[in-house]
Amino acid sequence: MTWIEEIQQYCEFYNIPLEYLVNTLYEPKVIPMIRGKAFEFSALLMLQSVLPSDEFEVSKQSMNAQIDSHDIDVSVTHKASGITVNVECKLAGKGRFRYLKQDQLYKFNVKCMRSRTLGIEMVSQQASKLNIDRKQLQVHNDSYIPSDFDVVLTSIANAFYITRDDGIFDWQPTQTAINFLRNLPGGKQAPNLKNFAFNSVYLAHSYDLAPLPDNEVVCTRRNCTTTNNCGFIPNYPDLIFEEYSPIPNHPWYSISHAVDFFKRIIKHKINAQ
Repeated sequence: MTWIEEIQQYCEFYNIPLEYLVNTLYEPKVIPMIRGKAFEFSALLMLQSVLPSDEFEVSKQSMNAQIDSHDIDVSVTHKASGITVNVECKLAGKGRFRYLKQDQLYKFNVKCMRSRTLGIEMVSQQASKLNIDRKQLQVHNDSYIPSDFDVVLTSIANAFYITRDDGIFDWQPTQTAINFLRNLPGGKQAPNLKNFAFNSVYLAHSYDLAPLPDNEVVCTRRNCTTTNNCGFIPNYPDLIFEEYSPIPNHPWYSISHAVDFFKRIIKHKINAQ
């Protein structure tokens, strides 16, 4: 079956007028969901291309997780040890790119939050199950904890989009953003800067993103009572570059370093057994 036939079958199955499929896909409420889900498949392909197939198996399973559990976007399994690393795929927040002139930093924010918040009843159940203070979980009821997954994988391209008056997302990098992208490895030679930005993908260990004793992360939730050690991943964790550096600050790593990055996490998991 060709992809055209698959689309026709899909529209017939869900009673979608084929002639209005594109109009449906362009709806402002629909685009973010499609782009977010499609990014998971892009991440699958990227990881498969950079991780040696004789050492790693990269896969994606279709899941429909319940609110008290977490679905896995992409799994990376180390064949020799059998250890699996779960990867959460999150785009940078739309428009969340800034140049901090005083600090000489470029700053992105990665949108990393639950699509569904926990209700009062679910907060009580999960607090007991996870041994988390109920009031703290209520304050962070749309936040992840590091054990929900092992790795956050992000593309920075979404930070350079704006929403037009007609509701359509549009690629509109500023000159500052263009200068930043050109300074990244391969940026000067990139024939299509939008594609280059989309393929500029970075990885972080989930535990390095949360306010914990060994991290310099501070929770900004107004009612959080332990801002330096609450253990909840911020809704928009920072991804920072020094002004003249093409390499992001810790804890983020370019996907070009994925082999060493995943080997470190696998070693950590083995040592924790």
